[in-house]
Amino acid sequence: MKKSTLIFVLLSTIASAINYAAYPVLSRILADTEYINITVSLSVLTQITTFLSSIVAITIGLSKEQVSKEKSSTVQLLQTSLFKLFLIITALFLILSPFIMNSIQTPLLFAIPIAIMMIVSVPLAIMSGFLNGRGLMIKLGLLTVISAGLQLLIGAIVAYTTKSGLLALTGMALAQVIAIIIIRVIFAKDNLPKINNVLRKSTDNESQPHIRRLLTYGLFASLAIMVMNIAQISDLLIIQTLHNDDIKLYTDIYILSRIVFFAGIIFVWPFLGELDIRIHVLNRRPFFKLIAIFSAITAATLVVIMLFGTQITYILFNENYASSHLQILGVLSVLYKFFFLIITATILYFIVFRSYVAVWLSVVICGLVLLLSVFANKDMSNQSILIILNIIAGLGALAGIACVLFKKPVLKN
Repeated sequence: MKKSTLIFVLLSTIASAINYAAYPVLSRILADTEYINITVSLSVLTQITTFLSSIVAITIGLSKEQVSKEKSSTVQLLQTSLFKLFLIITALFLILSPFIMNSIQTPLLFAIPIAIMMIVSVPLAIMSGFLNGRGLMIKLGLLTVISAGLQLLIGAIVAYTTKSGLLALTGMALAQVIAIIIIRVIFAKDNLPKINNVLRKSTDNESQPHIRRLLTYGLFASLAIMVMNIAQISDLLIIQTLHNDDIKLYTDIYILSRIVFFAGIIFVWPFLGELDIRIHVLNRRPFFKLIAIFSAITAATLVVIMLFGTQITYILFNENYASSHLQILGVLSVLYKFFFLIITATILYFIVFRSYVAVWLSVVICGLVLLLSVFANKDMSNQSILIILNIIAGLGALAGIACVLFKKPVLKN
């Protein structure tokens, strides 16, 4: 593994730890109600912005493809168009916020910092894809650390001084704006894409057919990512819907198994940065290397659950579960995350090449998961549900691997 990739993985791990640390830090500073409001608000933001990984993948492909000055403006035009689109989406969110915030039982004013974060997420995603596509993995890792670090620092300071969840979340939103400014100053020599004047009417360049095609593909790819995120957590959703007696058991197992997905997804981004957009056969080796990493993470997690599962669940959740039941469900839950790591990596791979294989693969897999959710009933055990989900995800992973091996995506303007 390249030194730059190792450093990126380290920096990304640090950024993830900082993001997770924000929750216990804020929970110790703020009153329970204020802390819950922030947690719910950030969850809403996460669901709204799940599609941004597809934008990052598209930008990676564009950055790899466009090395000439004549073509380098496409990323900037795409960013400007997406920014304008997201301004409209944010305006709609604010208009609907009285209904949205009421439905999640969160004060209306929390919609304002959420809206700020929604707008700021676009340039952060574009910059991430741009740096990745140019192979600047260390700088990409620094971007994530700067963003996460400032968000925690400013959010914690505001929370401590004001004891207000609303002001703390607003501080976290403004921290993202400050992060963008700092990143642009530090990486000024890398010619990061800028956002043109969003108030003026679209230029002829922004309305060119290839920009419209990019936006259209971006829409479909984003929808594919969003439904895949839902399918990825469908094991918990289906089991929870059935109101089984051991839902608490599976919720705890689910939290443990998610470690596999979060740990594995860090390695997907350097993999996408290594892709050769011209000679596709060269992408097979890094792809199978990525699967090997997924397998190692999964194997290690399975060993830990098999040997120390009961002790870990007692320490983390203060629950004593039967070892055999915990091990069976734990193995099935971890394997489901493993298959979805492969599926997610495959879909992002084809999004880099702007191929609709990513969309169709997502539609088929999510359609099968949806069918299971419709026909699942309370007579089915959690184990049976997980076995069926693993069969669907396993077949989807195999289909994805086959597509990478035999389907040659062609970048289109």
